Amino acid sequence: MGKNGDDFHPLLHTTPESSVKIPVPSVSVGRESSHTRSGMKTAILIWLTLQNSIHTLLIRYSRAREVDAMFVSTVAVWLTEVIKCVICLFLVAQEETPRRFIHALKTQIIEQPYDTMKVCIPAMIYIVQNNLFYVAASHLDAATFMITSQLKIFTAAIFTVIILRRSLNRTQWFALAVLFAGVSLVQLQGTKSKEITGESPFIGFVAVVVACCLSGFAGIYFEKILKGSAPVSLWMRNVQMAVFAIPSSFIAIYMQDAKTVNEYGLLYGFDSIVWLTVLWYGIGGLSVAVCIKYADNIAKNFATSVAIVLSTIGSMFLFDFIPSLTFLLGAALVIFSIFLYSSHQAMVAALGRLRGEIPSTKEAFCL
Repeated sequence: MGKNGDDFHPLLHTTPESSVKIPVPSVSVGRESSHTRSGMKTAILIWLTLQNSIHTLLIRYSRAREVDAMFVSTVAVWLTEVIKCVICLFLVAQEETPRRFIHALKTQIIEQPYDTMKVCIPAMIYIVQNNLFYVAASHLDAATFMITSQLKIFTAAIFTVIILRRSLNRTQWFALAVLFAGVSLVQLQGTKSKEITGESPFIGFVAVVVACCLSGFAGIYFEKILKGSAPVSLWMRNVQMAVFAIPSSFIAIYMQDAKTVNEYGLLYGFDSIVWLTVLWYGIGGLSVAVCIKYADNIAKNFATSVAIVLSTIGSMFLFDFIPSLTFLLGAALVIFSIFLYSSHQAMVAALGRLRGEIPSTKEAFCL
């Protein structure tokens, strides 16, 4: 990666005729770099917002619409993993020469079995989590699903304390309490939307809570086991995870939906909407992982907050969802808690940069 504008220092040129040092103009370079960073952050902000909101609406619409044949969600999860693996293999091939591509896969995956095995547990946990999200989307409206899924902040914080032995300050504990209260109020929403046979908000809520617990544990566990590991690119790490994710998600198909798949086939119920959902899940998830690397907490929080608003508005138009005052209050508390939880970290990072303790925004904010 190239240096940004803040790291640029003007070169000094000494003429033979005198010892006067003439600075080479660099203002335009700095400004161009600053504009480039600003444009990138704006693009990241827009993409994170669209990814979060459209993904929530898509997965809900794919499960709630009235169709003759409903697709098998476990198959959708498996295909998502296949798509992600193909994309990551392509990107690894772009990083390496054709001759070194196979060698890189052999070196990073086969010849380092212990390093590859490290991602086994998180990979399989994410498979269960993704299946649970489909269950939740089948029983919760998009807005409620989007807001309730923010409990992953709560579970990640708890596992941070338990596994990584890190402490939270009073502000963060208060933010987690506000988050929990907000989600609870959202669950009290007396929905006036169209009733769909077979929906159970309780089942949807339990599915989201379990998925968030798994997400929080897997994320913190992943952070802990990778400390001290040899540096591996984001794409290669995803290929390592696919080694376990693809077969385990395929096994899950026959453990949960063997009868339907044997009778109608793997692609039963698949149409353009389902394929779009699967592609969005796979491509969007990878791109967001990249975006988060370059986005600070404020951008991520703002994107999440706007996505909650957009999901609510989308639910009103697509699913006849009518939010109550209790729901709106709960949503406001969740958005407030998201900013409150990270405000302390942002303040510490800012003070550290002023004191010269933290060298860059990326190191301070990237998780």
